[in-house]
Amino acid sequence: MTSSENPKNPHHFNVFAAACPSRKLLNDVTRRWSILVLAALLDGSLRFGQIRERVDGISDRMLSATLAALVEDRLVVKDDAAGTYALTEPGHQIAKQSLDLFDSLYLALDEIVNAQSVSPEGQAA
Repeated sequence: MTSSENPKNPHHFNVFAAACPSRKLLNDVTRRWSILVLAALLDGSLRFGQIRERVDGISDRMLSATLAALVEDRLVVKDDAAGTYALTEPGHQIAKQSLDLFDSLYLALDEIVNAQSVSPEGQAA
């Protein structure tokens, strides 16, 4: 079944087609910082500094740019009065799925690290 035949995709978006709007959204979401910011917001609204603390290593400039893109994509909403950022429903759905990706990465890393610790002859390095 192709992505355009997926019953969860009634609009027949096709991420493999360059002109499809799903391609831009995929690009925005899968940027290194975007997916981490989305996941950081799963626990609820956060202020800019709280997001920066949770997403270790992100600069203020990159966080500003990332939040602006996520707000533009309507995945995050900014409450100017409270100075907080929160996930929209689509943002929440994507962020939830990112946790499955993270779990898959952790499992793959276990196998990769174990394989790297064994020499080509099958002996521990």
